[in-house]
Amino acid sequence: MQLKYGSFQNLYAATPCVLDPRASDIMVEMQKNHPDLTNPSDLRQILDFYFARTLAPVVVLSQNKEMIGDLTSAVARLEGLRVIRNIDPSSYKIMRSLYDAIDTPNLRDDILQLQRDGGGQSESLVCIELKCHTNDSQMIIREIIEDTPSMTAFSSERSALYKDGLLFCVYVEGDITPEIASRASLLVVDLPLQARCKAVIAISTQLQHKESQEYDDEEEMKTSETTVPA
Repeated sequence: MQLKYGSFQNLYAATPCVLDPRASDIMVEMQKNHPDLTNPSDLRQILDFYFARTLAPVVVLSQNKEMIGDLTSAVARLEGLRVIRNIDPSSYKIMRSLYDAIDTPNLRDDILQLQRDGGGQSESLVCIELKCHTNDSQMIIREIIEDTPSMTAFSSERSALYKDGLLFCVYVEGDITPEIASRASLLVVDLPLQARCKAVIAISTQLQHKESQEYDDEEEMKTSETTVPA
């Protein structure tokens, strides 16, 4: 089998074999909505790993908010999957602290409840959409998306949150911090960031040139109007 490096130097099969048709169904929808997706085979394989429960958890990052939303929506339409959407770590607690009341709403307990509703942690599949608008938000989620069980101060092995069957779709605004990058399974892009920057710079330069030319024309017209013939 030939292997290749992914976006985080993890290894993928050069010609992946998709085992779960749900992964292919999602990719058909994703490529329809995002024809410039640069690494569709990697995403397809990551989704295959998710459905096979061989990654715990699966963490997909993107700096494209629409792409993360579309991926979450495509997963949500599958039968039997449970989804938590639009979690902003800056405004919704990820885990209860030692001093929080037992009924304090938080993402960790929300996931555990969905797992119980789905027949238990070993049977359920849950997808969580996270939106990180700041570096602090990225730091807040680093524990929930890592591959170790999530435990609070009084958790036991039985009450811990185990990560198999979890898919985190994470939108990151701005730069991706090393703490999040080290926990990610895949970075998904539809157009390389460098190309976007070049396009924005080119448009900005054209506008500046146009404005400068218009200004020069106006100044030249004013000069000609105020010049008195000899």
